[in-house]
Amino acid sequence: MPETKTPRPPIVAIMGHVDHGKSSLLDYIRSTNIVAGESGGITQHISAYEVSVPDSEGIEKRITFIDTPGHAAFSHMRERGATIADIAILIVSAEEGVKMQTKEAIKTIITNNVPYIVAITKIDKANINIDKVKTELMEQSVFVEGFGGSIPCVPISSKTGQGVPDLLETILLLSDLEGFTGNHQQPAKGFVVEANVDEKRGISATMIIKDGTLQSGNFVVVDDAFTTTRLIEDFSGKQLESASFSTPIRLTGFSKLPNIGSVFTTHENKKEAESVALENAIILKELAHTRQIPENTDDIAIIPVIIKSDVYGTAEAIENEIMKLEIPDVYFKIIKKGVGSINESDIQLGIADKKTIILGFHVDMDARARDLNETEKITVETFTIIYKLTEWMELAGRERKPQREVEKIIGTGKVLKFFSTQKDIHLVGVRVTDGIIAKNALVKITRDNEIIGRGKIVALQQGKTPTDKVENGNECGIQIETTTPPDSGDIIETFEKVIE
Repeated sequence: MPETKTPRPPIVAIMGHVDHGKSSLLDYIRSTNIVAGESGGITQHISAYEVSVPDSEGIEKRITFIDTPGHAAFSHMRERGATIADIAILIVSAEEGVKMQTKEAIKTIITNNVPYIVAITKIDKANINIDKVKTELMEQSVFVEGFGGSIPCVPISSKTGQGVPDLLETILLLSDLEGFTGNHQQPAKGFVVEANVDEKRGISATMIIKDGTLQSGNFVVVDDAFTTTRLIEDFSGKQLESASFSTPIRLTGFSKLPNIGSVFTTHENKKEAESVALENAIILKELAHTRQIPENTDDIAIIPVIIKSDVYGTAEAIENEIMKLEIPDVYFKIIKKGVGSINESDIQLGIADKKTIILGFHVDMDARARDLNETEKITVETFTIIYKLTEWMELAGRERKPQREVEKIIGTGKVLKFFSTQKDIHLVGVRVTDGIIAKNALVKITRDNEIIGRGKIVALQQGKTPTDKVENGNECGIQIETTTPPDSGDIIETFEKVIE
């Protein structure tokens, strides 16, 4: 049977700096454009939802929004959002302009080759300069309409709603231009955008169907996790018999927590789903990797970490960011990751190694855990802002870094001529090639890339004038106290010993 492609609604991710109004924009769109009667079931942690928008001819069209986190700590989720999304909205504050996270979002959008629209937010504020923002965007090779390019740019205010209808209309126009299509006749496939554990309902996931149709009674596989589709819910909690492309859905009853951002596939029966999940488990095991802890652990710090969060996607994001922290001689080892409050079993696990750090995000420590920790004193920190958590973890890691003495290079020079020796004091002419060479500095002498001697600079002069230091590019005479006489062509490095 030939494939039947039909137009499908666009899937849109909003990206940009954490404080530039992403959440406010999403809240405004959701409050004004959610299909009537569907908003009642929306929960605080909804990750994707549909809105209904009239196009230029008054015909109602649907847009699916993915609520992708905006801070740098969630950069991998932003990348995932841009991959899942058909269109990205790059938000930039009219007050603050382009920030570091804006640049990261631009890089993600361009790398993933996603069509995008610029939304300049907070235009209701005083003393703004929209042209200045557009100029800053030009410096990042983002050329909006009227400023050397064709990228749509819409000034908006999420507070007053000014410009938001124009933004939604621009999304529909760009969607028509891109021509997004899907095939109803194929088994559904798409992406997981959130997952969590509910004490009553079990393991659930919010998913976006990118193509095909999902029917009640099918089985869905995500990596090595699977579930039946006996209960399909839309973003508002309403039960569905089937769902097709661009639709956000929620499935319950997974065999294990699905990996956020992973692709899901649909299968007709449980046997087939289990077989695919088993094959995926083998592949995942082969691909698993992390920053490897060295076999010799004498001179490094290994810090066990327990992560507890309100939803699994956040716990996964936190784990990813912690494992990306590269602190010399410090390694984090995630020993547990879960959903729910910090409980007594978490403290008991931490007791095995008192260096353990227990992190909570949007969760508290329950009473029994708190009572136990009054005695055990395990480090427990809770956060409500992701980047504050990662900043704290980096500081904690650096504080626990093993202390050692290292040599910090101050300056480098090349020996031009050897003049004389008196006991262990050697006079040489040197050109400073980097940094500075200073009197009383410790020195290493290198010949043919091998250190042949060490010593100390006891006297220094530039021309015929004694001096305390000579900077890069200048020539000088140096008296070095060392048992190994330097020779023409040798490299000397001055250094100081510091504790790191």
